[in-house]
Amino acid sequence: MLDDVETVAGDDARALENMRTALAVVDELEPTPSVRATAGEAPPEERAAARARARLYADYGRAAESIRFRGETIHRLTALNRLATEPDPTTRRQLFESMTSLWHAVDGDGDDSSPYRRLLRVSAARWADHGSPIDANAAGLGLSAGSFEGALHDMLAAWRSVGPSGRIEPWDYRYVVGAAARRLDPLVPVGELQPLNDRYLAALGADPTGLRVSYDILPRPDRPPVATAFTIAMGAWAADQPRDGSWTPRPPWVFATYAEGGLGNLLELLHESGHAIQAAAIRTRPAFLEFPDASSAFLEGTADVLGWDVDEPDWQRRWLGDGADRHEAVMSRYGAVMLDVCWALFEIELHRNPSRRPNDVWTELTVDGLGIEPHPEWSWWAVRGQLIDGPGYLANYALSAIMAAAVRARIAEIRGPWFGGDPGWYPFVADALFVPGASRPPAELLESFLGGPLTPEALLADLRRSG
Repeated sequence: MLDDVETVAGDDARALENMRTALAVVDELEPTPSVRATAGEAPPEERAAARARARLYADYGRAAESIRFRGETIHRLTALNRLATEPDPTTRRQLFESMTSLWHAVDGDGDDSSPYRRLLRVSAARWADHGSPIDANAAGLGLSAGSFEGALHDMLAAWRSVGPSGRIEPWDYRYVVGAAARRLDPLVPVGELQPLNDRYLAALGADPTGLRVSYDILPRPDRPPVATAFTIAMGAWAADQPRDGSWTPRPPWVFATYAEGGLGNLLELLHESGHAIQAAAIRTRPAFLEFPDASSAFLEGTADVLGWDVDEPDWQRRWLGDGADRHEAVMSRYGAVMLDVCWALFEIELHRNPSRRPNDVWTELTVDGLGIEPHPEWSWWAVRGQLIDGPGYLANYALSAIMAAAVRARIAEIRGPWFGGDPGWYPFVADALFVPGASRPPAELLESFLGGPLTPEALLADLRRSG
């Protein structure tokens, strides 16, 4: 066994480091039983925090799938999607407040004994000692050091110039940006989510049957509270798999819970399918099949490249028979992105100043950035499971938006629009960004594909098309 990365060189050294990084993440989530402790093992307080994090995540999952509203039990995603379509403001407020049990599961009464705040103190100390995973992911995409936080504020400033005018209540935000959902949700019943997904992937040359993608997306007990996609088995680990020709990829799976249809759930499903087809395209040695944490934003970006198609009016007209207007489409896409921007800034600030009350930080960000009326009495930020099981992870969605906008603009420049179907789309994108797996750094892949370093300019240009 190799005990020192210095005993190997070049590509082998990178492979060894990649394996160690990936295994460390797995061990942190669920330590391997009966394995001897090592010198690099996490200290007792971090191991205790990991156990507390797992318990809180389980509590969050139970609360997320058992929200009570007017005698009905609904899922978190269902509640959030209904906020975009419910026409009555009083009902929207009641629906919003029905998630109090979910907020309380995460933040308690918002004081120092809050479950979230106890875990925050541990992760803030870790970031101070070992560096921020947000900075690592920004650097992994090739963004210049220290530029990401400023870019987030630039995105919010651009949003304020095209987004909702005046102050709005938090229960009205999704409705104000949800005109496209109200127009198109009736065209996407829950039974059509996967057939639409499958037909579109096939039209892009990524037939999920041929790629052996499996889906488990209908409600059932004990499913994960956050949608996810991953690969199982070891099909690509055979040492004799050829670089060209026949290949046996690890079969990808997509897990989610869709009790209802709608545009938002269709977008999320295509996003998760984006993860699946990325995994199915990898052709590399086993050591580079998995990605380190610092590549998470890259993986989310590859998924958004596909998922964002749902917000394109031309795509909607082709696949749904009707489409939003340009302003509605921009509000639909960037209304969600700007919430991710606020969550990114929320985690940055709280890990920099963990003694601050999360409700106060969230209120400042959403008042200034989104024009939402202040409600510091509510922990309405506490609806995302990633805040619990992956501190800093939500910033990857803001980073992925920057990447997706740039990659999509580049694909359109090279190949033209693909929303009506383009069988060469998947082979083209896969060769450029997916096939190498983790054998090439994401920043290198992106710079080669984009013809220069990644910047937020494509996103800002896309956002301003509403004007």
